[in-house]
Amino acid sequence: MASTPHYDIPVYAPPARRFHWLVAALVFLQFPIAWYMIYRSEEMPGVNDKGEAVKGVWDGVTGTLFSSHKAIGLTIFTLMLLRLAYRLMNGAPKSDPTVPKPLTGVSHGVHWLLYLLLIAVPIGGYIGVSYGNYLDVFGIHLPAITAEDKKMSEQVFEYHGLAAQVLLILAGLHIGGALYHKVIRKDRVVERMLPKKTTVA
Repeated sequence: MASTPHYDIPVYAPPARRFHWLVAALVFLQFPIAWYMIYRSEEMPGVNDKGEAVKGVWDGVTGTLFSSHKAIGLTIFTLMLLRLAYRLMNGAPKSDPTVPKPLTGVSHGVHWLLYLLLIAVPIGGYIGVSYGNYLDVFGIHLPAITAEDKKMSEQVFEYHGLAAQVLLILAGLHIGGALYHKVIRKDRVVERMLPKKTTVA
């Protein structure tokens, strides 16, 4: 079995790596929260005040899930703006010279689409909660950026959900690409973003 080649590679600086792993952790926390909060609020069997069986449970747990989802979304958005600013000011290390240019091009395309969606999806979520006047986050009322319009809120949330699904697919492609480099090509591309690496370039 071929071993990973031992050559010097330019790696991402510590701040870039911290942004990457923190955002990744929040994104993969966000999706289970989103799925469970939607299930609880729309599908989970419950009983209303009249003792009638209904679908959807609105209780303290559901409220906490929605507040958590909004708070994490705002955090991801803030981190991505900081990450983008850092990237524009400091650039990125050169690509691994052993990787074919077409493969590098695909990787860059997925990378920038992830950047775009990691900013656009939280914006869409905020617009949706603003239209719906669902602006409370753990008792803090966020500023509205639109007039209240429940129908518009529903439409925006549909697009928000679709964009989130595309984001999840791209994240899967990103992970699959990392595994391809590590397991199939056996190059050192993944090391460029691993924690505790020394910056070469």
